[in-house]
Amino acid sequence: MLSRFPFFTLAARTKPSYSQIRLYATKRQNSEDSPKPKPTATTTLRRSALQSMPIRTNPTPTRGDIQTVFTLATAERFLLSRLRSHPDLPPRSQALFDAWWIPKWGKPGREGEVFVFSNGSLVCWGLPAEEAKRFSEEIIGAVPGVEVLPLREAETEVLEFVVDPLE
Repeated sequence: MLSRFPFFTLAARTKPSYSQIRLYATKRQNSEDSPKPKPTATTTLRRSALQSMPIRTNPTPTRGDIQTVFTLATAERFLLSRLRSHPDLPPRSQALFDAWWIPKWGKPGREGEVFVFSNGSLVCWGLPAEEAKRFSEEIIGAVPGVEVLPLREAETEVLEFVVDPLE
């Protein structure tokens, strides 16, 4: 009978000894106990920042001011269909593919664009962090049910961009 079913062997039925089992132990580390190491000159981000320093510090006549792109995630997702019902949505706001586009937001003279995505994030071009947070509170937070599963703590990311004044 064993010859017919070669996968049934006596060795498969016996329990392995402790010497045959690998035991893995993990040490739980608290993020407060061990601070993350600071980036060094060898990290990709630091290296890119160092390489772009001459471009950022010596503007050319064909380059505009350096502005910020601020990303703010406040929920697992946004229901963009509910955003349409906001009474104070800025004029010319419209659906754009899988996002909601607000072409002008902010204080006069310092306006920027805001894109609200269904993944729970909003991206602000040309606006400081304070304006992005104000948009989140006044527009996103004002309509019930737009935020699905709000995050305990908002996640942020800041980048820079340059606009060619000739375009």
